[in-house]
Amino acid sequence: MKTQQNYPALLTALGIIGSPLMAQTPPASAPASTPASEEVVKLETFEVSTVPIEENIMPTSRPFTSVFGMADNITDIPRNVTIISREQLSAISIKDVRDFSKLTSSSYTRTNFGAPGNPDIRGSSADVFQNGMRERITSNGNGMPIDFNAVESVNIVKGPATAVQGVSAYVGGYVDLVTKRPSFAGSEGSIFATVGSYSTLRWGLDYNLPVSDKVATRVSYFGEDSDGYYDDEYRKTQSLYAALTWRPNDRYELFINAQATYMEYTENFGINRPTQDLIDHGRYQTGTNVNNGISASPSDPQNAANVRGENPFGDTMDWSGPTVKINRHTRLLKPGDNSTARNFKLQAIQTVSANPDLTVVNNNLFTWTRRETLSSYYYSEIIDPSITFESRLEFQQNLGEHKINYGVAARYTHVKSYSDFGFEPANVWDLTQDHRYIDAYLADAFRASIGTDRLPVPGYSNRYYGIAPGSGDGSDSWGISGAPFAQATWKLADKLSLLTGARADVLHVNTQNTDSSATEDSVTVVLPNLNASLLYKATSRLSTYATYNYSKNTSGVEANGGGYLASATGELDKDDFRRTAELYEVGAKLSLLDGKLFLGAALYYQTFSRRPQGGSLIDYTNKGVEFEVNYQPNRNFYTTFSYGYIDSTASIDTSGFVDIGSDGLPGGGNSVGFAGGRRTFESQGLPDHQFNALVSYTFDNGFGASLNGTLHSKINNNWEGTLVIPWQFQIDASVFYTYKNWDFRIAVLNLTDEKNWSPPNATYGNGSILADPGIRTEFTVTCRF
Repeated sequence: MKTQQNYPALLTALGIIGSPLMAQTPPASAPASTPASEEVVKLETFEVSTVPIEENIMPTSRPFTSVFGMADNITDIPRNVTIISREQLSAISIKDVRDFSKLTSSSYTRTNFGAPGNPDIRGSSADVFQNGMRERITSNGNGMPIDFNAVESVNIVKGPATAVQGVSAYVGGYVDLVTKRPSFAGSEGSIFATVGSYSTLRWGLDYNLPVSDKVATRVSYFGEDSDGYYDDEYRKTQSLYAALTWRPNDRYELFINAQATYMEYTENFGINRPTQDLIDHGRYQTGTNVNNGISASPSDPQNAANVRGENPFGDTMDWSGPTVKINRHTRLLKPGDNSTARNFKLQAIQTVSANPDLTVVNNNLFTWTRRETLSSYYYSEIIDPSITFESRLEFQQNLGEHKINYGVAARYTHVKSYSDFGFEPANVWDLTQDHRYIDAYLADAFRASIGTDRLPVPGYSNRYYGIAPGSGDGSDSWGISGAPFAQATWKLADKLSLLTGARADVLHVNTQNTDSSATEDSVTVVLPNLNASLLYKATSRLSTYATYNYSKNTSGVEANGGGYLASATGELDKDDFRRTAELYEVGAKLSLLDGKLFLGAALYYQTFSRRPQGGSLIDYTNKGVEFEVNYQPNRNFYTTFSYGYIDSTASIDTSGFVDIGSDGLPGGGNSVGFAGGRRTFESQGLPDHQFNALVSYTFDNGFGASLNGTLHSKINNNWEGTLVIPWQFQIDASVFYTYKNWDFRIAVLNLTDEKNWSPPNATYGNGSILADPGIRTEFTVTCRF
């Protein structure tokens, strides 16, 4: 086991109104505006650099619109922001949201069953946006993994969305995926293929084609057919992205993009029966249930027929068996279990430059998702389907030295979901026995519960959803909201500005249970979102800020697929739709060496609430510090570093799986009520300290190398803090060579083959822990034409 004393040395080495916009397009004789899609560096606003924009990692080199909707320099944004460029995305081989911890502070995402759909930022699930529009909401961050085929760069904002975007239940922060845009510069393309350890195989194509001086198109395709580090793991992906830009004159632009994705993959619950002996020495507690006085037999080595499911720890276990060294490639999975997901997105953004002081933007995003998961140990989830549509109309106006972004927004969500986790005795299964018998369907108690505790899912053979309280859901919910908003920057003095924002979402929700009761209810609430900031620019290179954000959100009614959770009686409680979140943040940003060095720091205090599905309300208090550095003196060399500290506590009344047996064996942890009503814990699944660093150098002859390292402090795997993951680090390295139109890259992940662990969602802290993958190698060839 690594010791904390070794780490200092390592650190030093490391369309609401869409169509009328076209009708109102003004004549082309007025002064032209520069389209944002060309990413042209503007004097007096953005840093001028000799490094090409596609290779530039400096956050001051490009406009930033994800916070307030207007193109500002990052030093003028009163929030802590990380911009991940295309160069950085390639250098660290980002594959899912957990990889964001390699480049930004305060982003540590729990395993989420191997399929995290949303990252964690500042100890809370974060929003995912696409070009400034909210793309998805899931339950506890679990869902369809992000498809990066369409992504050109990523903006990560700490803290809740502002008045322009509106707030959701995910208040820790948000990730804005900036998609690939067509270019008018000329026809160009690239094709790549990646092969690697454990039968990794990926391939893709990206092609840009200007059709005329007014129309340009771009198409990107990605495919994958890989196995993986874990037994019975695989991922198959087909993704197609297409984009079109139309500029009939200098004053109007229409940007349309669409993406269709199919994924088939296996979830990853990890290893069950976590103990400190497993974490420290890799030793696993064997044993099967002896319910009804019956032991396992050669014909039923898991004794699956006698598994009970009244709660996850309701089985009588025989723990007299030995502990054994566990194979880190194994996990709780029956061969053949899988997940499938289909997603379609369509976005249209219209921009009209009415005059030099007024720009009108209409941003519209439609999403459709259908996905399903079956894990026979037992968890079942079906989203059929989830539909969202959002439209926002913005008027971005300069008022002398002041500027304001005001408008209206509307959003529609419809989700039909079925889930069943009421028969989920994770620790009853013995991973040293035949995995083909890890199957709740073989249990007499499971079959007997059909019709009473669970019902068949319509249209899905042999699939069920829970109807007992706290065992799952079968719900059909929809919501519609409308909101006026305004976000303004008021110039108070030469160096002092006041930023204010306000928004009020009027949300109407209707939910209906899908069982025979068909209980239905609706509710209408108003959700305010207010923010205010003071920004002081001592010089053009140095800014300091103080920010306050207040919002109400729907974190008390999160349901699978982004819907709204109906209660067992069908009644909705307005208080669940109006949970309060507050953020206090101060920070500073400094650009030095003619824009070659950027430093940012922030201190924050945040309070918010979350209600896990099937659980009770948890009140969080988070305090933290963040520090980030970017340095790029030329196109040959760049480096980044970030550090995040968070002190996160959670106040809980009743929460699943909190206590643990005093004997230290797996299996303790029913839902309990605490004396006095509440109890405060150190937040589960979150390190106090987190570091990352990236360094890359390219020689003039085309050879180069990069090194990326992450380090985090200990993590409590469960609420009680009896299972502790120690300090851990990981180092990734790559070497590359560019020759004419060819790029070659060899990447080695987890270079030192560390035996690291990752925590699950808090609910499963006594039932799951993930053995992180060991050393892997990937080889990528790219041809540009």
